[in-house]
Amino acid sequence: MRTAAMINYAHRGASAYAPENTFSAFYLGLALGADGIETDIRETSDRVLVLFHDSTMKRITGIDRPIQDFPYEALLKLDFGSHKGPEYVREKIVTLDDFLKYFGGRPVHLALEIKQEGIEQAVLECVTRYGCAGQVIITSFSWQVLESVRRFDPDIGLGFLTERIENALLASMADRNIRQICPRASTLTAERVADAQAHGFTVRAWGVRDPELMNRAVACGVDGMTLDFPDKLANLTLAEGSRPSEVTP
Repeated sequence: MRTAAMINYAHRGASAYAPENTFSAFYLGLALGADGIETDIRETSDRVLVLFHDSTMKRITGIDRPIQDFPYEALLKLDFGSHKGPEYVREKIVTLDDFLKYFGGRPVHLALEIKQEGIEQAVLECVTRYGCAGQVIITSFSWQVLESVRRFDPDIGLGFLTERIENALLASMADRNIRQICPRASTLTAERVADAQAHGFTVRAWGVRDPELMNRAVACGVDGMTLDFPDKLANLTLAEGSRPSEVTP
């Protein structure tokens, strides 16, 4: 069981409280105790890398079309915040360049999930431009994306997003020099986590939708997790270590 050394990634920023993948959510996540930020990368029609999760913009802006249908300047005219509350009206979409400009070089871990094939080299060029490869891990659900990243860069940290930890999967990851496995929190067991760690992998849980799953991930001994409410995980962490009595498996 660990909390003190665990990386607390604000999932798309503190997305329980502020509009996801915006500067409001990113800065709030850090203010609430996160020491990592997780975000998603897509490309516009004019090849600008922006931070956005969904395949279409309907849930966030009401427009049922994908990001890649629009040039960046058109997206700047849209409201990416008011779905979360009137205080976030006119919140702007964030570029990867601006994100790394403000957070690259700071003492914060950055998990960059590539959501679209074909942008791997551009993402790496942006990371290189801001000299922050050491604080970045690039993640994806796609083998093709991660293999492409590895062809361009033999050293940058990679993480594979998956449903669960499996031995065959760990072997395939090792063959591709992917050293972090990111399973869904609800599938975790302490034994699987310990086995992955014993084979040299770090384990970061995703899908941490409520405090019960957060507590389960902590009890299983993960190295980090992405969650919408980083304050709740921060409250489990003391400067001198963890408080096991507050963690329910």
